[in-house]
Amino acid sequence: MTYDVPDTTTAAPCELPAASPEEVRGQMARLLEQFVQDTPGVTDAMLGSRDGIKQVWCSHMDADWVDELAAAFSGMTALARGIKGPMGAQLPPQQVLVERDDTLFLLTDAGAGKAFNKSGATVATVLGVLARSDANIGAVAFDIGRLVARFAPFMTTPVRARDGQDGSAE
Repeated sequence: MTYDVPDTTTAAPCELPAASPEEVRGQMARLLEQFVQDTPGVTDAMLGSRDGIKQVWCSHMDADWVDELAAAFSGMTALARGIKGPMGAQLPPQQVLVERDDTLFLLTDAGAGKAFNKSGATVATVLGVLARSDANIGAVAFDIGRLVARFAPFMTTPVRARDGQDGSAE
């Protein structure tokens, strides 16, 4: 499998490739199209903002349906983020899986990108993948992780606080 990903080796560290937001969205759409084509059992893929607005999706998907999916996926991932685990910790989910008779929905955070907001602010995203109910869920989940890694040149990486600190100056 080959993917059309810009060469970022010449860019300064932590700097996005010089491309317009439209070009970035187009490159990400091509990655989604290639992912659906190359991953057995996967039928659709889309990227939405964490607040439920569609951002990038496969060209064969109906835009109204993508609107519905973006809103639903946003709600499902928000619900999963709000659930405390067995040790009482409230941690972000790695992936959310919804299994139905007709399809599997796999959801994961995909990072934050500036190409999704006209003001240039970053927008946190959720990747939603639909697969046939007979798909090899482990293989699909693995390939989703690889796809999110391929999004990295187009996304910003938030600064992580150390040792549970919120990162604010004291």
